[in-house]
Amino acid sequence: MIPEQTEVRLNSEWLAGLSFADVIQLTRMMTVAQMLERDDFADRYAAGQPISVSELLYPLMQAYDSVAVEADIELGGTDQLYNLLAGREVMQAKGLEPQVVLTTPLLRSWDGEKMSSSVGNNIPLTAMPEEQFGRTMRISDELLPEWYRLVMQSDADPLAGDPLEAKLALARWIVARSHGEEAAVVAEAHFTRVVREGQAPDEVPELALPAGDTVHLPVVLADAFGMSTSEARRLISQGGVKVAGEPATELDVSRASLRGVVVQAGKRRFVRLVD
Repeated sequence: MIPEQTEVRLNSEWLAGLSFADVIQLTRMMTVAQMLERDDFADRYAAGQPISVSELLYPLMQAYDSVAVEADIELGGTDQLYNLLAGREVMQAKGLEPQVVLTTPLLRSWDGEKMSSSVGNNIPLTAMPEEQFGRTMRISDELLPEWYRLVMQSDADPLAGDPLEAKLALARWIVARSHGEEAAVVAEAHFTRVVREGQAPDEVPELALPAGDTVHLPVVLADAFGMSTSEARRLISQGGVKVAGEPATELDVSRASLRGVVVQAGKRRFVRLVD
């Protein structure tokens, strides 16, 4: 599980306080030649492709994070090696002992790309157990050996037996690490019920039905799940919305027929409509 003493710091704590003069002083600590040593910058510069000033500032801002927390060790993926080393440069320029840099192989997400919170293809350590379990189950069979080796640190071949069971074991392990064994059991039961069996979860959030004798279903979906009404209409037309377990075919539905009914959008989104 995540240790209780773990402290999460946001770099807005110190970056927001930097003046323009502070940023200028920071830019004096590295040269353009040093910046162009970074592989992707070097390749783009050689190809005549544009490199924005903000891209050059990013490694410096990340390096300042190391200064602000007086880091002893910074851990990152191999794709972050240049930025981690920039931290050492800036720390020395600030009179601090340079941090030790540790890199790990890049772990690819279910889409084969680098995991990113902005893209949404990551598995946050602080996510709810059901969310962690469900996201883990999206990993392709081909990527399982990579996840077993880098996440579970296991030499076992997950494809030697049943890939589904291997993926379930990985999901249990990931949830148990953050939330404990009991949470992993509950998360698997939720996944089995909702995703594999297509049933509603044990606890379903409620939404009050709008007034009137007739309800426009896309509006209900938009209110319940934060989607646009056009997206809701498209989902209905594709058969992705179920009302009381049956595919929705109409956009306008009798209010009385929706009272107390569970509406499902996609595989994992549910809401119970009430007065």
